[in-house]
Amino acid sequence: MIEKEHIFAWEKEYRHLQWGCAGSISHITERLPKRSRILDAGCGCGRHLFPLSSNYSTTGIDISFAALTRARDYLKKQGLKADYATASLTHLPFKEGNFDAVICLGVLQHLTEPGRKAAVSEIRRVLKHKGLVFFEVFGFQDMRFGGEEIEERTFVRQHGILYHYFTSEEIRALFNGFEFLELKDNIIEKNYKGKKQIRHMISAVMRVSSEEDTHIV
Repeated sequence: MIEKEHIFAWEKEYRHLQWGCAGSISHITERLPKRSRILDAGCGCGRHLFPLSSNYSTTGIDISFAALTRARDYLKKQGLKADYATASLTHLPFKEGNFDAVICLGVLQHLTEPGRKAAVSEIRRVLKHKGLVFFEVFGFQDMRFGGEEIEERTFVRQHGILYHYFTSEEIRALFNGFEFLELKDNIIEKNYKGKKQIRHMISAVMRVSSEEDTHIV
């Protein structure tokens, strides 16, 4: 999928996507001091950007102009401020070492393999040394696994949006050179229409570090 088609798919998605409740950021505030500079990479309508902006100097990026407009309007109504940029995670418009942390929740799963590698390279570039990454993606055991497969465990679904389903080993390899402070498979069993289904998310907290002080958990 080329970049233009990817953008169009998300613009179409945000025509009907509703703003959900604010996302939990307790795992972020426990590790990151107030007034830190944070990039919310793929902020959407501002689900995490909203609570983050109460504690940190925040910047939200998304490839969807419609999503950023909704995020900006919502924060403004709540008396909160953030910086915004319409941009792809594969080409971040920021200088090297600009942020103390990058929040990347439910975003890398929507990129192809080359896009995922480019995104991780960009995340590393814009982070300060010892900067943190807070990360979450779909896991391969998830009930939503499937569709028109274009790469291994990568499918095209509604509106042409990509969905990739990760393994923990894949995440370790993708973020090679980062220090893993936490890596968890979060599996929840739920009943849908009388059938047991699995929701599988993988979360991680990582730190930029040099090769000599890297330790993978």
